[in-house]
Amino acid sequence: MSGKFQLIVLGLFLIIQPMLATEKETVNTKTNIVKFDTNYIKSYCDWFHLTVVGAQKQSVISLTNVKADNNLNFSSNNPMDFGLAFDYEWFTFEYTHSFNSFNFVDSKKGISENSSLQFGLTGRKFRITTYYRFTTGFYIDNIEDFSPNYFQTHQNYPYYPNINNFIFDFSLYYTFNHKKFSNTAALWQIDRQLKSAGSPVLGFITNLESIDFAVPLTLADTSLTSNIYPDFKDAAYVRVGLTGGYMHTFAIKKRFYIHGALIQGFMYNAGNQLYFDDREETYSQSLAVSIFLRLTAGYNGDKWYGGIFYEADAFMSDALADMSEITNYNYFRIYVGYRFHINKRPWMKKLYL
Repeated sequence: MSGKFQLIVLGLFLIIQPMLATEKETVNTKTNIVKFDTNYIKSYCDWFHLTVVGAQKQSVISLTNVKADNNLNFSSNNPMDFGLAFDYEWFTFEYTHSFNSFNFVDSKKGISENSSLQFGLTGRKFRITTYYRFTTGFYIDNIEDFSPNYFQTHQNYPYYPNINNFIFDFSLYYTFNHKKFSNTAALWQIDRQLKSAGSPVLGFITNLESIDFAVPLTLADTSLTSNIYPDFKDAAYVRVGLTGGYMHTFAIKKRFYIHGALIQGFMYNAGNQLYFDDREETYSQSLAVSIFLRLTAGYNGDKWYGGIFYEADAFMSDALADMSEITNYNYFRIYVGYRFHINKRPWMKKLYL
């Protein structure tokens, strides 16, 4: 299944990229007018960026019930990955890999496996992101809410290697204040935000998601989902809706910055849930809610740059029901890089570089 989604993502990238790359050009060749306010934004799009990256991805599943005393929270335990990133004009590529000698995961929480693929296209006005992520292996991170004395008799967290979570997501938003606020300065260092600025954003989002529990969740012969999701087995959803929010970058002495973004979405939700007692529930017109949060801070000089980056993408399956699933996808990145100025070649222009 992941191979099919990789082809879908790649196809979207090849279709949209030329349009977005043209829109992202910094100078209008006919009028020689810069398309952004140079008092607020400095562009390094003609420079080649090489970045050393450390990144960690985490998936969280929360089964909630307004009639229950506690939520049941499952978290993945993914290692920190390390690698390199290359950025030039519209083209960005990042590869990271986990290394045993730098494996900082807590062995008491089990081991999670994750596969993912993401493409992003960022213009002055539009930002497009599409990704898929498949995670298997989760532990219960709030087990003491259900068994206060659990760690008096256990050393490890309850771990379930066969819990799976899959999501394929596509989102697009328009940046209204695109002449003074730079998306690329907030995401990576192809631009620099010289003065503080922000912008409202409005967009579209759609995704597919599934949650699969291979076996009933039990602890000491008591079902953990008994008062939350009785006999919950799996669920699958299709969502589509609108998003809106605000982004702002605070420039500090022109080279340091702090950035924050919050985007709220309301989505039409359709899907079904299966239970181990052979029940099935179908949703055709429920309301899903999404929340996107980004926090970044760092240094962005003429040659050197670096910082920390955090994103969280959360989805609530059925906001108006007593019971719902909340999935949260966290991405943490720490990086340091150096930019090189290069002369453009004729073949680069053919590739919109």
